[in-house]
Amino acid sequence: MYGRKITANLREGTPNHLYLPGAHRGVWNEDALIASKEIILCESLIDALTFWSAGIRNVTASYGVNGFTADHRAAFAQHGTERVYIAYDRDEAGDSSAVQLSEELMQMGIECFRVQFPKSMDANEYALKVTPAMKSLGVLLNKAEWLGKGQRPELRSIEPMVERVIEEEPEPERQLKKK
Repeated sequence: MYGRKITANLREGTPNHLYLPGAHRGVWNEDALIASKEIILCESLIDALTFWSAGIRNVTASYGVNGFTADHRAAFAQHGTERVYIAYDRDEAGDSSAVQLSEELMQMGIECFRVQFPKSMDANEYALKVTPAMKSLGVLLNKAEWLGKGQRPELRSIEPMVERVIEEEPEPERQLKKK
């Protein structure tokens, strides 16, 4: 479970993001890892949902800056993730964690880019201020900073992933073809 502070007039010290105590398990939107080899990794669920709401579906979230779990690692490996756009908050914790995580991901053979939100902003704040969200988030993705060593790989233009409905053949026709 996740919660986000939405107003500044709460008691002092109230965190902006709150998760239930205990180990974090699972991968939010694992379908994105199945559908795309390029994944946008956000720091929080609200930021990932911001991309999702803007039509950019190849997104998942860690559970805070130190919340990239063994479940994430296993899912990235299982589904053959090739490139990650780290879209953590643009603050000291997000910047530091993005560098650290990119080193780990690159050791797994995954190319890493850092999405550069304006200082002290996250995906949700940015998308609310710079509209339309799909276009403004897309611009930042296409200008993401290469975190690897050597020559920067060519960026492919990020296009919104639109869900497709796969129509299945009716059951009787499938059975007839097998005979």
